Amino acid sequence: MRTRSYPSVGQGAGEARERILVAAETLFARQGVDKTSTRDITTEAGVNVASVNYYFRSKEALAEEIFMRLAERVTVLRLADLSRVMDASRQSKTPLQLEDLVDCFIRPYFEPGLHGALLARFILQHRLDPSEMTHRVFEQYLNPFAMAFIDALCMTDKRIDRIDWMWRYTLLTGTVMLAMTDVGPKNRMSVLTDGQADASRTEQLRRYLAEYLCRALRSS
Repeated sequence: MRTRSYPSVGQGAGEARERILVAAETLFARQGVDKTSTRDITTEAGVNVASVNYYFRSKEALAEEIFMRLAERVTVLRLADLSRVMDASRQSKTPLQLEDLVDCFIRPYFEPGLHGALLARFILQHRLDPSEMTHRVFEQYLNPFAMAFIDALCMTDKRIDRIDWMWRYTLLTGTVMLAMTDVGPKNRMSVLTDGQADASRTEQLRRYLAEYLCRALRSS
């Protein structure tokens, strides 16, 4: 039987650290932070049990670093999408469309391999129990994107003032966070409809979420 090799702490430090991050993100997305043990992570990563504490001090600090990495990837994707949408609007000399902006905002939560639902859980956790590092995530990534996105929202309907758009953006984010943190097999939509509607059906959730957000943002 083939046995797994466990490199010692200090050997191949960069590689081992990255394996821990990848393994932890995968497991956190699959089964949640609380239900993932340090041993689960080190087994998945193929490193020894002491490695998490050696590289990250604790599982909680590891989770915060994954939050930072996720926020960075999502922000890069969103800003690229936002730039593309705005460039297309300028070139065609047509107004920005709410549908395009909403798609830009929610796309990372549905992008395969991006673990958007995990990011949503991290954001909600920050609201409940913020730390110095989670504040940095917001200051470095999420808040700058929010301001750029609100600028774009303002361009879709100049009759609505900026403070009003900020309220609408805040309520938009709350809606998305709640929707994306209830997508398991026993999600509330599935329970309430006896399975006729189901938030775990990705395309169904994405369609209804986008339609709802556009209607809510457009209301005057």
